[in-house]
Amino acid sequence: MARKVSQSVDREVKRYLETGEHEQNYSAWPSHNIIECAREMNQILVNALVAEVLRRESGARRHQLPEGFSPITFARRKLRPMVNGLFPTRERQTILDLLEKSLVFLTHDNIEQVLRNETWKCTAWDLANLYLGSIGAQCLDGKPCRLVGLSQETTCYISMAYFEEDDPFADFVVHEAAHVFHNCKRQRVGLPHTRFREWLLQIDFCKRETFAYACEAYGKILERARRPADRKRLQAEYIEKWLPAADGRIDREELANIVAEAAAARNGWKRILARCAPRNRVVSPEFQ
Repeated sequence: MARKVSQSVDREVKRYLETGEHEQNYSAWPSHNIIECAREMNQILVNALVAEVLRRESGARRHQLPEGFSPITFARRKLRPMVNGLFPTRERQTILDLLEKSLVFLTHDNIEQVLRNETWKCTAWDLANLYLGSIGAQCLDGKPCRLVGLSQETTCYISMAYFEEDDPFADFVVHEAAHVFHNCKRQRVGLPHTRFREWLLQIDFCKRETFAYACEAYGKILERARRPADRKRLQAEYIEKWLPAADGRIDREELANIVAEAAAARNGWKRILARCAPRNRVVSPEFQ
């Protein structure tokens, strides 16, 4: 009996490491108490995940953040233009305080703690691949990892590959931070809220990825442009050469139109928000 249980657990661990999936009813685990099963399952799976990540990183390059680099200072500088453009003055400091603590760069020094602290095992698996891909190691499913960032609730996990990105319009820090706006409720950070204004920003569910890509591209356009004519030139370059590939989550033509509209506007952030707001809803006048 013990041997069968052990084999069942081994199969479940193997399935999790290869796919990120695991049993939800705990039938493979040697206990009749569902709470004990869940606790034991989580411990076994996370131990296996950590061990496999450490095994695969052996001999691979290990990136470290530059000496003196402050993620908090970096986040505040990088995200302030977006926050200023999307939120009224009285809310900006609260949002910046939230975002400056949200940024986590995955390195050898913190990957084990990150994996062990993650509540959702499927997310832990994604984070493991995010890290492995950044150091040139084989990912758990044997496929190339194209992720550079991943957001979970109010935390933005960023691969060290961020600092090697050669796409002039890519900025996964801005991209993942934009997702926080529809993942975090206003009440959580002490901002005024109603049942129609529950989240930090009201973003149409089907346009969440479009919103993040538009913020990412527009942010890079503003960084590089010295005058309005530059914004027009850069948005044309983005649309011609650097639009993200179609993957079912975005409408490329719509994204191109949103970025073009934002680049031509006095405050393009508000245009992006208006274009990605839920249908039959208007952006509150305080954001206009």
